[in-house]
Amino acid sequence: MAQVEWTFSDEEIDNVLEIITNQEDDPFVQKRREQNVSKADIEITPDQFWNAHLAALLTSQQRSGPDSHVSKFLKNKIQTVSLDQCRDVDDVSGFVSETLEEHGGIRYYNNIGDACEANLERLDSGGWDELWSELELLREARTREPKAGDPETEREAATYLSERLAGDGLHRVGSKQARNILQILGLTRFEIPLDSRITKWLNKNFDLPYHVSGSGLSTPEYYHFIMDIVQDGCSTADVLPCVFDAAVFSSYDTNWTESDADAIF
Repeated sequence: MAQVEWTFSDEEIDNVLEIITNQEDDPFVQKRREQNVSKADIEITPDQFWNAHLAALLTSQQRSGPDSHVSKFLKNKIQTVSLDQCRDVDDVSGFVSETLEEHGGIRYYNNIGDACEANLERLDSGGWDELWSELELLREARTREPKAGDPETEREAATYLSERLAGDGLHRVGSKQARNILQILGLTRFEIPLDSRITKWLNKNFDLPYHVSGSGLSTPEYYHFIMDIVQDGCSTADVLPCVFDAAVFSSYDTNWTESDADAIF
């Protein structure tokens, strides 16, 4: 499918630059620069991938600001549902859902438990080896400055996680969750999780010919379409989308600390 090339007014680009400038000193934005922008040799362990996958599931449809129940769980309790813990129980779904329910304030804990059981089975039945092979190009890209082909490489990796890993993709991992996993692991700069904060910002600050629909983002084609708009706008402003994402996300909360940012990452 042909990609539309978007052009932006000076005012629209100023809006991008303004959100970056306003949030530049926020610990969440600083952590994103350290984690995803600075050149680095990224090593990913199974434990790190599992935790990133958990974070993506937990933050999928509920608040994840610094004072949220989700952030508190990620900061203090994520090891209670670690990869080793889940491998040690017979009923992964029940174990995870009960742990989340006992923590309190976390929605959809049964769905998250079901996803963890299905995904552990897929990963431990040969998925790990193909996963490491799929992530190799992203790891290589992070050792250097960004290049023109990187956005497409990142999009392919995200699509692999949501649709093809172990034949079916990770359970309950869609376009947004796949990008969240990769971003948490420090592997991406261009493909970002599009959520309500981003769609609100786009509808307010870009003069688009239509309203960006949050519900439409569940369709991969629409997700890619809106992602192209974000990437074109950021490219025009000479801003990496992952930094733009951190700036918009943190602008809705004024009390991020370094330890809060570490928990999400």
